[in-house]
Amino acid sequence: MNAYTISLFALVLGLLGQSVASGMAFERFFHRSPATGSRPLWLAIAIGSLLLGLHHGHSIELALKTGLYDLRQSSLAGGAGLLYAYAMLAFSRRA
Repeated sequence: MNAYTISLFALVLGLLGQSVASGMAFERFFHRSPATGSRPLWLAIAIGSLLLGLHHGHSIELALKTGLYDLRQSSLAGGAGLLYAYAMLAFSRRA
């Protein structure tokens, strides 16, 4: 595996992590009782995660079309996406 392939793999993992986190946050937003007051926070988390997933998608597209990539940035983005999904899973279990 070369650095380009590892970079694409990390970005895809980050995209999947952000997508899962966004889906869980939207689910919490739509299924929470209105009396808790946390619905706007769940919506903000969901939209923010969706935008970060969109950023990962654009980074993948840039790497595929032009060949431009940054292994360090891709690794950090992939790890952050996976950690974000893990944190959302833990928060949704507590809520």
